Amino acid sequence: MRRVLQIGALVLLAGLAVGLVLALVHEPAGRAVQPFSIRAQLSPREAQFGDTVVATLDVSGGRDPANIRVRSNFEPYAVTSRSRSVRTDGSGTVVRVVSRLRCLELECVPRKGAKSFLFRPAVVSYQGRTIVSSWPRLRVRSRVTTADVAAPVLRVPPPLAAPVQYRVSPDVTGFGLLALAGLLAAGGAALLLWVGLQRITPPRRRVAPLEQVLRELAASCANGDSGRRRRALEELASQLEPIDEPLSFESRVLAWGPRDPRPDAISDLTSRVRTAVRT
Repeated sequence: MRRVLQIGALVLLAGLAVGLVLALVHEPAGRAVQPFSIRAQLSPREAQFGDTVVATLDVSGGRDPANIRVRSNFEPYAVTSRSRSVRTDGSGTVVRVVSRLRCLELECVPRKGAKSFLFRPAVVSYQGRTIVSSWPRLRVRSRVTTADVAAPVLRVPPPLAAPVQYRVSPDVTGFGLLALAGLLAAGGAALLLWVGLQRITPPRRRVAPLEQVLRELAASCANGDSGRRRRALEELASQLEPIDEPLSFESRVLAWGPRDPRPDAISDLTSRVRTAVRT
């Protein structure tokens, strides 16, 4: 009896050892690949041309949502927006990818009241595994009904070219512009001629201040105005100061002497001033 118990204990220990080895062998494979599933749906599945269609893809079962990769193609529909969210429910972590689709191109227009679209399957990759899920068939109906075709409300007539109208006749405008151009040309020619004549005419000689004083002095002697004569002699003395001091002194003495300056003395002084200036 004791021997049977010993044999049974040995068999039990051997079984436990084999089970432990099998568990260790299969545990890494179980951790490496986690089972997951996907579900694809469209809303609405019966749409009208131009409507926005929402494509929702739920991926559940994966422990690491960041490693889940989703690829989808909805041609000829264009993706106007796409969002990705992660939630946790009773079955585990669920990654939801929502794509909003719309198509206004000619290839999406239903030809005979309705048209069906079958998008390419969605491809989901996770931890080296890849699962493909088909999308439901989308049916698009035309917005134009049979009644609209039978009794159209809007008809666009063929385009007609409106007659050309002008506020002012082109001939009148052309002749007016020609006349204006002629007037401007004549004005420009006259201006050029005036500038040319101004350059050709010799400039008048400017009379020196000393010569002006001598002429004023001669005029004062002719009209007999003694006050004018004295002022002219004083001005002559001022003009002669930097040129000839003796003549300047003599002119001032004549100007402010007790007696009126005599014409012969003024004439003699004028002669000597002209001689001194020329030399």
